[in-house]
Amino acid sequence: MIIKKTFKQMCIGRRYMQLWKGKKVLLVAKYTRVERERLEHPNVSEKQLLNQLSNQGANLKTILESHNEHYNIVKEVTAAINRLDVESKIINLKDINTAAVSWADVLIAIGGDGTFLVMSSYVQNNQTPVVGINSNPSSSLGYLCLPDICSRNIQKTFDTLEKQNFFFIDRRRIRVSMKSTKKKMEPPLNMYQDFVKTRPDSHSSHDMLALNEVFIGDKMPGRTSEMECKFDGNIPIKIKSSGLCISTGTGSSAWSYALNKISANEVKRILSLKFCDVSEQECIKIANEYNKNLVYRPDLEYLQYTIREPTGRSLWQSNDELIKSDKIKQAEVETHCEEGCIILDGFLIYVFPKGTQAILTSRPEDTIKSVMINAD
Repeated sequence: MIIKKTFKQMCIGRRYMQLWKGKKVLLVAKYTRVERERLEHPNVSEKQLLNQLSNQGANLKTILESHNEHYNIVKEVTAAINRLDVESKIINLKDINTAAVSWADVLIAIGGDGTFLVMSSYVQNNQTPVVGINSNPSSSLGYLCLPDICSRNIQKTFDTLEKQNFFFIDRRRIRVSMKSTKKKMEPPLNMYQDFVKTRPDSHSSHDMLALNEVFIGDKMPGRTSEMECKFDGNIPIKIKSSGLCISTGTGSSAWSYALNKISANEVKRILSLKFCDVSEQECIKIANEYNKNLVYRPDLEYLQYTIREPTGRSLWQSNDELIKSDKIKQAEVETHCEEGCIILDGFLIYVFPKGTQAILTSRPEDTIKSVMINAD
């Protein structure tokens, strides 16, 4: 579907901002659970499909409400774009490809964090503004998107953007450079697109970019992940664990946060070992303060790593700082896993064969120019 409009019917004197005027805008809309089921079962009627979902224990009311909410917002965004002096296209997330993203001067993800992450994985130009609009504000948090209040009044949001009441965050990404004895790496498995029989195109099998985090480990979760790591050029350490997670400042509030956060109950149990009688409110305060310090600014160059469930005497006897860190600039990882893999942002899965090396860095030229609005 193409929306193309050079707007000539505007009232005289209306101001434009450089974010839109004369630009090419690509809208990328997520595909809902209903759409995915339709794609996977093309020969099944709508009624049969809904019955099938119901038999699987799915909440049909929630699924349909989410589908309708998403498409209501898609319609509102499309209408708002039509009022601007832009040329625009709208595509479904399953159809996203490098050519479409490269065509655009401005990118708009309509969905949630997953849609934003998939779209950003195709972005090569660090000067292309990227806007995230949460299309399910009633059930999704959308950390990478504009505040939820923006989704509840789309036209007002676009008016705010038009008045230049926004700011950019240059979100750092992780560049993963692979060094393999093989001449060519296998293309990745794309969890958002591989269910479609004909994929639009594939991501690079050489240098790769992740906005949130990179996970390295064995593809079998019950198997020990073995690797040798060197952080910031220090002495290599051999790791046995259930995997290594390396994140950006953006990702410090995502998976990395979930791996490292503590609860008030954990604080209480620790303090009770020293016979400290601390109130529940004080435990909550301590936990919140600790967890708050796990998150850092998305524009900072630093990466942080967490070794998940480490095993092995040498690692446990080492300094605790080896288990996790929040200030590194480079990681070098050589895999000794039986069936190693590298997962970018939870959806791009690359084969990481035994003996292969990966270098992870954060470079200013790899940033994403994320558009944000104050919620006030």
